Amino acid sequence: MNKLENQSYAEKNKGPIFAVLSSLCYGLNNPLAALAAQNGISTTFSVLSRATFMFIISLTLAVMGKLDFRIPKEVRVYVVIMAITTALINLCYVGSINFISVSLAAIIFFTFPIQILLVSIIRGSQNIRMSDVIIFTVVFIGLIFVIVPDFNNIDPLGVLLAGLSSISATFLYFSAGVASRKLSPIILGFWVHLFVLPVLALSFLILSPSIVPNELSSYLPVLIMSLCYVGAYYFQMLSLKFTSVLISGLFFNTEPLLTAVAAALILDERLLFSQYVGGILIFVSLVIVSIRK
Repeated sequence: MNKLENQSYAEKNKGPIFAVLSSLCYGLNNPLAALAAQNGISTTFSVLSRATFMFIISLTLAVMGKLDFRIPKEVRVYVVIMAITTALINLCYVGSINFISVSLAAIIFFTFPIQILLVSIIRGSQNIRMSDVIIFTVVFIGLIFVIVPDFNNIDPLGVLLAGLSSISATFLYFSAGVASRKLSPIILGFWVHLFVLPVLALSFLILSPSIVPNELSSYLPVLIMSLCYVGAYYFQMLSLKFTSVLISGLFFNTEPLLTAVAAALILDERLLFSQYVGGILIFVSLVIVSIRK
């Protein structure tokens, strides 16, 4: 009986579980990109590298699995939106940290789950209760504690870029929420990054026209980051396949927490007391949501 109950619990929580796994993989990206930057590897190269890995691995898996590359007509517009928003997130989010602090950019970016909640309320597409709004608010407060934003030297351009990346993430989630139920993560990864790659390559040539070759070991963080990105993307699509956009977006708030932990382990950054408090707020809130859903 317990075994059946455990299976039922795991089955019902596939979406949140995949969202947390995606957040874990995404959470490793920034610290690894920062480590690569310390070795002289530009962030634009890191972003281009992970998109290239995503495309090549998706193409290889699709060919080996003899998957159908065709996209149903009713899903094509959603895949196009996914491609555009993925490119914008890559460019705007990375670009924003050239003008504002990483923590402030992250706070602005991670308003997208709140945006998803507001859109869901307006559309009336979810049975949202006041307790859900409270949980979202508590998670966002915990997020602020975890990231500890720096509001000094705020540049309007940086805020604008971070804001555009956040809005793009909202559109990405709603479009992926439809497309992921019709197509496999592998096919989505192929088509989306087929569009994204030329955009990122052009941006790389403009922003980082030359690379000074480093030792091969310097590129190891980029390699690991790229593989993590592939896992993050697939888990993200699987999360949206098994749960609502609202719940997946909420559980995605674990990414900054996991990023902070990864930064402490990889970059030897010390966690502040406020980050522990924020982590507890996020963890408890998500446990409550998991039990209720």
